[in-house]
Amino acid sequence: MRARPPSRLLPAWFLPALLLAAGGLATGCASLTPAQDRSLGEVRAFADETARHYGLLPIHVLVNRNPEGPVASYRRGFFAVSVLVLGSEYRDAIVAHELAHYLLGHDAPLTGATPEARLREREQRELDANAKSVEILTRVRGLPEDEALRRAYRYLLNVHHRLQRSPGEDLLGHRPPCDEIADLLARYPRQRAWTAALECAGPRSAAGG
Repeated sequence: MRARPPSRLLPAWFLPALLLAAGGLATGCASLTPAQDRSLGEVRAFADETARHYGLLPIHVLVNRNPEGPVASYRRGFFAVSVLVLGSEYRDAIVAHELAHYLLGHDAPLTGATPEARLREREQRELDANAKSVEILTRVRGLPEDEALRRAYRYLLNVHHRLQRSPGEDLLGHRPPCDEIADLLARYPRQRAWTAALECAGPRSAAGG
């Protein structure tokens, strides 16, 4: 991915997964409100339990206090969340998506021989992380599959609506959010009875495509 200053208009994971702000990252809880501190503890417990469940080493969780930085980003050995995430209704969906990148080994170098092939590879990683986040919410959080899928869907739909209000943004390695939603829902055919009528549920892309 090419490095570029993160846009304030872009939502969490539409910023480059490997781009971290030069400053504003910290491991401690200084300057957090009590509610944010509790939320951070829950995020760290979620990350630790995910690592245990999948038999991986623990991953460090950092807090990004830089308003110019990404809301969430993954890098080998750690991921960072903005203080904004700590109070967001989409917190667990965002964290599960970043943990999915960890579980799927998405810090490995891209292998495509051309820029177009590498872009397709990046896009596929994001599609796979979306689906894996539902599995994580189900297996680690203990949510029923339909509720886990709803949480991932609502987050992606929020991204879609935000980009509708700010058209023309570079998707930075992602497909349009409606395409990602269609791909995600297509991977859960058992939930088709209630997902078929959802916004962006149309046949935009095949599962895994």
